[in-house]
Amino acid sequence: MKHIGVDIGGSHITAAQVDLHKGEVIASTLSRAKVHPHGTAEEILGTWSNTIREALGGSVEGQIGIAMPGPFDYLTGICLMKNVNKYEALYGLNIKEEFSERLGIAPENIVFRNDSEAFLAGEMRFGAGKSFDRGMGITLGTGLGTSIYEHNEARDMALGINYPMLEGVAEDYISTRWFVSTYQLKTQKSVEGVKQLVQLYSSDEAVRELFEDFGQNLSTFVHGFIKQFTPEVVVIGGNIANASEKFFPNLSQQLSEYQPPIQLRKAILNEEAALLGALSNK
Repeated sequence: MKHIGVDIGGSHITAAQVDLHKGEVIASTLSRAKVHPHGTAEEILGTWSNTIREALGGSVEGQIGIAMPGPFDYLTGICLMKNVNKYEALYGLNIKEEFSERLGIAPENIVFRNDSEAFLAGEMRFGAGKSFDRGMGITLGTGLGTSIYEHNEARDMALGINYPMLEGVAEDYISTRWFVSTYQLKTQKSVEGVKQLVQLYSSDEAVRELFEDFGQNLSTFVHGFIKQFTPEVVVIGGNIANASEKFFPNLSQQLSEYQPPIQLRKAILNEEAALLGALSNK
């Protein structure tokens, strides 16, 4: 039976066959597509189904693991996204049944997993954290994803939106939108995202200060998380991790002061982590 890993993001879908014994994505089967997050249900489901079908390669025998953002009922497959600026046309629909009918796959062979969980499961089993038993996962991007791995199982912690920090919650201070809004507040200039700020790093003191503040925000958050979960390694992924050299040194130094020292690792599998992690317990 083929194993298909699927990563659904806010504006894209990636699907591919995976080899769970080798911990590899079969590159020749990789299929990607852009998705209009505010499209109709048929537009969204059609794009998702077509992309998965391409990865299946015409087969109707397979087990499909789907890394899906929330809110979502991962057991039943019912979409609960509402007032989150994406996929609201799917609210209340049973996505498992939709995929089963469109792809000809038995419902019991379609499983859903929180995207943060899938990321960390993939990295801990096959990537940056594979030599450790307990890990903490952080994805840095539009939002803040958090997960914990222990006893060979990853679980989403949703601390980005639930962990109190300063005058709000952690995601308010550790995300792309924090970078963009804070830079505009400091300079009255607009930027689209962190990639543009990295390009300005050497010439703009405000940007350097921004990364220093971000590193401090992240350190404050991580220390609170460590007190709760005592991980052996912290694995950081997401788009902002591409600028890790701007904020890793200070965080790594602080983590090394724990006894025993806690290791800091940048994710190495990128989107392949979610593709592998979506089915890593199967």
